[in-house]
Amino acid sequence: MKINRHIISLLVCSWITMVAFAKEVPILNYSINDDGQVLLEVASTVEHYYILKVRHEANGAYDLAVAMTMGAAGSTIISESLSAYPRSHYQVLEYEINAPADTDGDGIDDVTEWRAMPSQSPLNAAPILDVEDGVLALDQFSTFKSLSLTKDLVQWSEFLNGRGYVKYLITDFYTDPKVYFIDTETHRDHGDFARHIRTEYLGDNIKKGQVIYHPTSIANNGKIGTFAFNYSNGYGDDFKVVQRTMELLAANMPFLTNNLSYFITERNEVQYNEEIAIYDNSRVSVLLEADVYADIDYWGLHPSEGYGFFRQLSLEEVPGPKDIVLYESIPNSLPRVGGIITSVIQTPLSHVNLRAIQNNVPNAYIRDPLLVDSVAALLDNYIYFKVEQDDYTIRAATLEEVNQWFDDIRPKEEQQPPLNLYHDKILPLSEIQFEDFDGFGAKCTNVAEMGRFGFPEGTIPDGFGVPFYFYQSFMHYNNFFDDIKEMLADKAFQSDRLVREEQLKDLRKKIKKAELPKWMYEALGDMQDAFPAGTSIRCRSSTNNEDLPGFNGAGLYDSKTQHPHEGHIEKSIKQVYASLWNLRAFEERDFYRVDHFQASMGVLCHPNYKDEKANGVGVSIDPIYNTDNTFYLNSQVGEDLITNPEVNSIPEELLLDRTVVSSTDYVVIQRSDQLSNDSLILEGYLDQMRDFLTVIHDRFAKLYRAEGDPNFGMDIEYKVTVDDQLIIKQARPWVGYVLDDSEVWTNDENIQLSIFPNPTVSIATVECENCRFSNVELVNALGQPIPVPARLTQPNRATIDVSRLPQGIYWIIVTKDNGKDVFAQQLIRR
Repeated sequence: MKINRHIISLLVCSWITMVAFAKEVPILNYSINDDGQVLLEVASTVEHYYILKVRHEANGAYDLAVAMTMGAAGSTIISESLSAYPRSHYQVLEYEINAPADTDGDGIDDVTEWRAMPSQSPLNAAPILDVEDGVLALDQFSTFKSLSLTKDLVQWSEFLNGRGYVKYLITDFYTDPKVYFIDTETHRDHGDFARHIRTEYLGDNIKKGQVIYHPTSIANNGKIGTFAFNYSNGYGDDFKVVQRTMELLAANMPFLTNNLSYFITERNEVQYNEEIAIYDNSRVSVLLEADVYADIDYWGLHPSEGYGFFRQLSLEEVPGPKDIVLYESIPNSLPRVGGIITSVIQTPLSHVNLRAIQNNVPNAYIRDPLLVDSVAALLDNYIYFKVEQDDYTIRAATLEEVNQWFDDIRPKEEQQPPLNLYHDKILPLSEIQFEDFDGFGAKCTNVAEMGRFGFPEGTIPDGFGVPFYFYQSFMHYNNFFDDIKEMLADKAFQSDRLVREEQLKDLRKKIKKAELPKWMYEALGDMQDAFPAGTSIRCRSSTNNEDLPGFNGAGLYDSKTQHPHEGHIEKSIKQVYASLWNLRAFEERDFYRVDHFQASMGVLCHPNYKDEKANGVGVSIDPIYNTDNTFYLNSQVGEDLITNPEVNSIPEELLLDRTVVSSTDYVVIQRSDQLSNDSLILEGYLDQMRDFLTVIHDRFAKLYRAEGDPNFGMDIEYKVTVDDQLIIKQARPWVGYVLDDSEVWTNDENIQLSIFPNPTVSIATVECENCRFSNVELVNALGQPIPVPARLTQPNRATIDVSRLPQGIYWIIVTKDNGKDVFAQQLIRR
């Protein structure tokens, strides 16, 4: 005969209820600790355990069990996770350990579940989970950390960015609640978890969201570091629902010290304000999204110093190299400037900060900088600006100081870009050699060289190179160099930036309207006719004033597309020529003392790609995080260029292993904000990208005579076409800021800090040859402390277990035994 398991469960529950006799015990003493939690003293024995129940109103029923503790001889203190109610709101029940009750009614007695935490909980009726799926109680902070996930970008829930969080799911919310704390690394979606354990996740009787840890926010207990729960996507609910959710979560988070709040996002702030009086008269504490960063008034993102003219700019204005700029919102691209201040929070991964690192200019966030008298008074004046991690210096400076500073950091001699006018014919890329860069430009010759690397057909653009000789001939033919000499000699041009901008604009108009010599017109027409009929031709700038020592120049000039209906290609060629004389390009060359008359424009011409699925930029080393044997990749969906992104566009950022050792040989630093899920733009192309970058790096290392140089890398631009083909459209030497492997951020030049293995999947050892440690800690890429214990194994050695942390970039922060000197090194969790 078959026996219904549900009937057996009910019979067991009934038996437990019959043999477990509850005895209410009087509260001997009532007090409140420094965290605002109640301390209730009751007479006790070691043969008993105690359940604490609460009621929200003085005349209500004790219907919610919030804590359990084992008895001690004589008396026992029992408390709960949240703030204290008055004495009359509490009831303490005593049970025999050998005849335990089943408080949550799940068929398993309290003592068995107490001893099995966190996989079980005496105050949670949810069925037992597999360890890889989650737990029923967050019994200690380490359990929270083991289940949590931290991401720099969480689409649709920006308030989770950079925060460790654990997803929760509560079923049968109004009837017989069951609370699940989800392993958020395993199940990043509530629906995936619910389907896996075969339970519901939709409907009014279901509540789901995240418990977030805010390490720098003040908790309800007045101390730093708080937990806050929210509902999915930051939406709110009625007060009664919020209160019940908080009580259920807190009852199964016994390690809390009155530091759990309800998180108020922009999406539920209106609903909260409508019920604010109810909240104010309850013990439901709240944490406003707007207040999360309220206590951060300053953040020194790139410590450095500089001089310049202090200007407040909009995103549309173009700063000069001697400007120290103040932005109210963060630009996505920025030319070389003297320093950067933003009044909105940046992260170390922001485009602005990466540019600051590459150019070694000071960069800081200052809250409401123009409300700071010492800052506002210096606007539109010459200043000295120094950024440190925890402080900044800003003072008035003289024009002489500014000029001296820039004279010191500028090249001492005028730079003569390579110019070989013996290359006087348009050539197919197949006939252009690497050493012809002085006639066609490095962009053109490097693309031509990659065409001989043996990649699949179509991987490298095929077309033609127009040499510098054509540009020089065109400029002389129209006497433009005489006009330029007169313009450069104009004192108004030299001193007034607005005059300079207008005169350069007039020059560009003249170049676009000018005639080509007849022989040049015909040669360009023949090249155009060599493409298949109906081809749109991409005309790309390829100058000789890029990749010079100390002068990058990338992205200064324009590329144009000539469509068949537009007629002769001269239009696009002259537009590219004219871009040599835009304001930003001129001032960059002027700052680096590049000879304007030697500066010349070559043009790389090949079929245009349209409607691409993705585009990106990669480097054949990791110049940002300084990881070994790794490629650095930025990608974005569609035609939103990484090199010139739309406002607020956030790209996908990956570190790709050069060597294949497992199925996930990459680390996701951040995901694209153009995707609505956790998929990757380059998914399906990573193996091919690894092969391409390996060949490109090794072949060009030989050509540039840089074999074995750890600082050498190739910077590439790529696309995924509408036909799903990965295209490498450009390669150039990486000449940006490169961290030295031995570089340690320290105030003692004798310190040598090493971390091994790095990257790691579990244990990392940090060691110093000639110092002693007093403290070792871990922080994430946003500078937020990660509560992972470090174990000192020797006075100069410690180990840190990062096996429970998500993949990403972290910093190990070490304090010397003098308690003052602090130094750091990056660690990557693979």
